Amino acid sequence: MKLFDVYPLFDVNIVRGQGCSVWDDKGQAYLDLYGGHAVISIGHSHPHYIQKVTEQLNKIGFYSNSVINKLRQELAERLGHISGYDDYQLFLINSGAEANENALKLP
Repeated sequence: MKLFDVYPLFDVNIVRGQGCSVWDDKGQAYLDLYGGHAVISIGHSHPHYIQKVTEQLNKIGFYSNSVINKLRQELAERLGHISGYDDYQLFLINSGAEANENALKLP
């Protein structure tokens, strides 16, 4: 099976990232100015991020929104506090399709 040919690809194979730089498979460094989906705003390979993700993956990587998850509750509370919207509700999703589906289901 091949990948779906959605748009032309640059002839660059990014294999590593550190801070705001990425490197291709030939060792060429690039300043990473990509601002699209799944962007990590703290940079690549940030030690705190790696530590926290590793700790969580050693416990469980993912489970459904249909059960209690204290981390999701803690995140919602922290985001509410930081943003000044403590009285709002947060629904964590991972795609535009889910966002649209849930928007249609809201009363």
